[in-house]
Amino acid sequence: MARQLPPPGRRVSLRRVRDDGEIGDIIGFVRDATADGLTIADRHGQLHALAWDKVLAWRQVGVARGRDPLRTPLAELDALAATAGVQGRVFVARLGDLLDGVEAPPVAELGTRPPQPAVIAGEWVTAGTTRDLLALAWWATHHDARSMQVRTDEPAGVAELLALGFTERGEVYPAGTLVTGPVL
Repeated sequence: MARQLPPPGRRVSLRRVRDDGEIGDIIGFVRDATADGLTIADRHGQLHALAWDKVLAWRQVGVARGRDPLRTPLAELDALAATAGVQGRVFVARLGDLLDGVEAPPVAELGTRPPQPAVIAGEWVTAGTTRDLLALAWWATHHDARSMQVRTDEPAGVAELLALGFTERGEVYPAGTLVTGPVL
């Protein structure tokens, strides 16, 4: 019976025999899989080349979910946006929600630049345009990001973000009224 190979670009969890003979787990993205073995890039970008006789089990897993982006303080998002040099209305999404069911693109070389200008800080990727958002989301997951913030005031960009499942964040004022967009 032929071995089923994990698809390159997808995130997997695998149990393997380590070099010291102990059992260990690795979660990461498949860089390459052949009849002889596979190479996994872990969350730190470290490559693990494993022969199949060292792999005890593997399964495909979704993109890491991270914290709820709706619970991130707006002041923190503002600081990330300032670092990225972007401004506009605030839209956020979990990368896992954006990418669930979306086919992974071909595996890019490690160290590849993002498909659009963006900044990663901690588990956040911040961008100021809606161009190539799904490609940016895949790129960011390979760099250990969990959530995305996009800042824009462009009506077409806003519509695209909402269609993709982004949520607009706004300020909550003392009266308890949620205000989105600019306050007049």
